[in-house]
Amino acid sequence: MSGDQDQSSRVLVVRDGQLRDRVSAAIEAARLGAQVEVSPSYLSAMGWLSRERVDVVIGPVSAMTGMVGSTARALRRLAPGTRLIVVANQDEHAEAAAAMTAGFDECVFEPADATALMTALRLPNVEPVEFEPEDDSDSESGASVSSAESAALMANDPQPTQQTEQSPTAANGAEPMGVDLLGLRSEQQGEIDPSGPVGDVDLAEAVIRGDGSMTSMAMRLLREQSGLTEAAYVSASDLSGQPVLDGAVEVKFGGRTYGWLLAQGSSRDQLLPWSAWLARWVALDAKQAELYRLAMRDELTGLWNRRYFDRFLNHLLQHAAQGRQQVTLLLFDIDNFKQYNDKYGHPIGDEVLRSTAQLIQSLVREHDVVARIGGDEFAVVFWDKGEPRHLGSQHPDNVIGIAKRFQKAICEHRFPKLGEEAVGSLTVSGGLAGFPWDGRTPEELVERADAISLQSKRQGKNAICFGQGAAPNGNGKS
Repeated sequence: MSGDQDQSSRVLVVRDGQLRDRVSAAIEAARLGAQVEVSPSYLSAMGWLSRERVDVVIGPVSAMTGMVGSTARALRRLAPGTRLIVVANQDEHAEAAAAMTAGFDECVFEPADATALMTALRLPNVEPVEFEPEDDSDSESGASVSSAESAALMANDPQPTQQTEQSPTAANGAEPMGVDLLGLRSEQQGEIDPSGPVGDVDLAEAVIRGDGSMTSMAMRLLREQSGLTEAAYVSASDLSGQPVLDGAVEVKFGGRTYGWLLAQGSSRDQLLPWSAWLARWVALDAKQAELYRLAMRDELTGLWNRRYFDRFLNHLLQHAAQGRQQVTLLLFDIDNFKQYNDKYGHPIGDEVLRSTAQLIQSLVREHDVVARIGGDEFAVVFWDKGEPRHLGSQHPDNVIGIAKRFQKAICEHRFPKLGEEAVGSLTVSGGLAGFPWDGRTPEELVERADAISLQSKRQGKNAICFGQGAAPNGNGKS
């Protein structure tokens, strides 16, 4: 199904080779020129949809491995104009109804004859072709249900749905991936049912979230689908130089060993295919984490960069407004930093930036966010992790105390590479602004902190001033 082929209708069948043959036979009997391809999984089908025009996707509901709703939503987001058809057995009414509620257009119940398949396909610019029923003895043969009928189907089916839902917002990038500082992942993503089956959509979303759950989820799927109920994965870091366990199979991809797969009573031949499968998911997860680190970390200092800072502050202020929490932003830079670069050279200037980053990180709380947002410009986001604070909390006093200690530490810190003549000469100037008094949006808060920082420069530098929202007693200067 390459992009340079003709514009005949395209049908993608998921996983089921026999279904592909039946669809192909029905299309051929109707004398249509539609192309029919098969995809090994719904996840693979999503890859097709991201790069190719596909008119129809059709596949068994059982191939969604318990992730009916999230799979349907993902397919629909990728291809709003593609017709989605689910094929179900007579005992899968609940799953079929869930798929159609979430985005599938039609359901075909087995056994489906050529007429039922062609009616469901509704290929573009083609009138439906009527076939003589192959066997009219079964009145339910080839029954299909449209999305308009799905609510009635769900109401009439006595069996509860077995799907495990995932929120479609998993891939929207609203929350910085890899650092769950706000503790909101369970609220945004939904919880995985610990008793339900796991599918490849779960794995893909776990990789996207970057919350460390992918490996354990992959092992759940492996145990469910392989029958190796005692299978376990041991990462290379967990072994810490200890000998590899007997019977373990290396989980390796691209020349890198990520760990070992083992299962009591299983042979190497049984484990090898699954170790190769697991290695690719673990490698993908590791690669995604590395790309995230490169995208969100400042290479010189190791601090968060401006991209992460902007996303985090936006997310945090929304959270703080809902929970009536205080947030204080400190913006500061190094006084006369250009002179250090000019006198000692950029390598020495880089060392000053790294030391400054280490100093501020050593003084703030573990969950406070420190970022380098410009050449010698830094930002610290102070926020209260946990329950909303009551009136009269000590948040501003704590932040100002930290700012004063940092200012003092910078002045007293020895920078060996600057030479003896520069000892004690490094100072910083900054501004503290508090949410919601000094600003209710990220833009307002940054603008106010920047203006206060400029005020400290005008007052002779080596000062950290603060606005109304960060000042407990209104004196405005530390």
